[in-house]
Amino acid sequence: MMKILIVTSIMIALTLGVGSRTVSADADYDTALKSSPEALTLTGIFQTGTGTVSGASNVATVVTLDAKGNVVPEGSTTADKSLVKITDAQKQVGSEWSTPNNKFDINKDNLTTMWMYFGNAGGNSGDGMAFVLQNDARGTAAISGAGQALGVWGVDNGGWESTVANSAIKNSWALEFDTHRNGDSGAGSGFDDLDSIKDNHLASTYPGTADSYQRNGIINKYNKLGHKNIINTAKLSNGKWWHVTLDYKSSGLMTYTIGDKDPSTGAALAGQTNSFNIDKSKFDSASGQLTWGFTGATGSNYENNLVMFEKISSLVSADAVQKVTDVTQNNADVTNSGTVVSGDEVNFQSTLTYKDGKQDWQKIEALLQVPNDVTLDKEATIKYADGTIQKFDTTKVTNKAISAVLSKSLSKTNNTATISMNGTANTVTSDTKVASPASAFNGKNAMITSNAAAFTIKASQQRFTITGLVNQTINVGQAAKVAASIKTDTILEDNVLIVTTKLNGAQLSDDYIELNKLDPYPYSETIPANKLKLGDNTYTIRVDDGYGDSKTVQSTITVKDLGKIDLTTVNDLNFGTIPIPQSTTTYNPVSAMNVELEASLPGSWNLGVEGSDVVGTDGSILKGALIYKDSVNAAETVVNSNSLTILNGQSSPSKVTKTWAKDTGILLKVKPSEVKTQSYKATINWTLSHTPTE
Repeated sequence: MMKILIVTSIMIALTLGVGSRTVSADADYDTALKSSPEALTLTGIFQTGTGTVSGASNVATVVTLDAKGNVVPEGSTTADKSLVKITDAQKQVGSEWSTPNNKFDINKDNLTTMWMYFGNAGGNSGDGMAFVLQNDARGTAAISGAGQALGVWGVDNGGWESTVANSAIKNSWALEFDTHRNGDSGAGSGFDDLDSIKDNHLASTYPGTADSYQRNGIINKYNKLGHKNIINTAKLSNGKWWHVTLDYKSSGLMTYTIGDKDPSTGAALAGQTNSFNIDKSKFDSASGQLTWGFTGATGSNYENNLVMFEKISSLVSADAVQKVTDVTQNNADVTNSGTVVSGDEVNFQSTLTYKDGKQDWQKIEALLQVPNDVTLDKEATIKYADGTIQKFDTTKVTNKAISAVLSKSLSKTNNTATISMNGTANTVTSDTKVASPASAFNGKNAMITSNAAAFTIKASQQRFTITGLVNQTINVGQAAKVAASIKTDTILEDNVLIVTTKLNGAQLSDDYIELNKLDPYPYSETIPANKLKLGDNTYTIRVDDGYGDSKTVQSTITVKDLGKIDLTTVNDLNFGTIPIPQSTTTYNPVSAMNVELEASLPGSWNLGVEGSDVVGTDGSILKGALIYKDSVNAAETVVNSNSLTILNGQSSPSKVTKTWAKDTGILLKVKPSEVKTQSYKATINWTLSHTPTE
């Protein structure tokens, strides 16, 4: 038996991921959560390590937060970001490792950016964390010891270098973020007994290699860790989030930078940087696929060790490019130090491109910085590679940025989204520089920043006068008549001006006029009713002298709504549970298809439907299964992504109701060779459109 339900709209929420533990109350921890930066959610990306040290279990966990930094259950509808919690008390070890589908490929470039938090213990902190790439046979059970070992380095009991290395994570490379200088001349506390180590520091080497350690001492033997490519830092445990960038090249060069972004403002900082040429043969991996993650450990000193990810390029590789063009001047590119004229139409375009990755780029919010000295049109668009166009309102501003949530994910099959905002360069009295700062594009699994743009608005050398253009209100179905007077204070060489008019950003006319200085030119235009939308319409007149100077004025044409157009009722179509037929069979829904609509707006109306594929729980599709018949004897039409008119009529004050008889309306046509024993679903979109009276 199979069960088929066709519904008007479907929303499916699927959450897979790592387990979570209950975390204890801690004032510093609470502060860290409330000040937590924008970051990715980590569903399905990490798994808690299974290795133990001296019987102590792994304390690491992934914690899910809402936008305000409150802990919420994994899979919650308010989930906004995640953090990896490595350690938070004395004598602990913790490790979080990548899932099998999220390996680190050492033969590909990889850019990972993150925020790290080391508590607020200052000089009493310990011991920090380590970023680890490994191909240890133990996999996610790989772990070493507590304290200075940070869960990755060898455990120093005063033995020979090979003995220490044998207790470390094998076939690995690690970058430590050390918050406690272990500079004593004794076993288990001398890893940092080096003149090059000042206090808190970053350093890297191979944990499982004997030559990474140096045995010292005469009576009390101990080992020093061979720190490579050191960055000595300020106190890391300062109650602040630290931004870290790991830029890996397929050649093996790993460049690591800390403190390269302000945690309060997000502004770029110089930071401190160093790099390490990783010998890829150390991993003993034919495929180049490595487990990666973080380890941490504490001794008698401790801190909250937290990590939040901003970008993991192995998940999503994407970029964002901003381009600014002067539409009026033949779409001239002015992105980098170009010039425009007051009144020119300027286009701000940000193109997001999905390049590669293990996941689609999901739930993207564009935070578009507002340029100065430009008046943006209210409506802007997002155009996807598949041809879909989404509109958004530029007046929706959050923290000085225009917010627009993309309705679609970007993927290999739908790999671009072009965000386009138009505006008008303001009239300025002197040449004015315009900044269009870098914009952020924050998705569930990738956060990308575009380039910035800057150009100059030239001050006009020509004085134009455009008078008489006024706002007006008309009834729907009426044409709008506009009038203005145009004059210039200077007689031009050829005495000709260019007049261009637009309605809601779309060009209406483009004309040359002869102008006498003493006699203002009366300009008028009639706009047909079918070009006007309900509500406010923006009408613009632009005058150019052909020498780079112009002036633009605009007015508002308000069209009154004298009626209503509304689809008030439409039912879901449930075909119930039906047997797999012996031959092709057409089924009626359990309840007859019916609609109710109101179309009192003057003009004609049209009700259309379009449908998705009928898809089973296993992803299989019943091709052409949804059909429509207007009458019992009428020819059937497949309901697909092409809009199909099923009702139409003229404006009327009465509601329109329609219930389709048996064997009419939207029906289900099932071929036994295609159907399986499972549930099927599809989506029907209903579109009620209106054409006003001319």
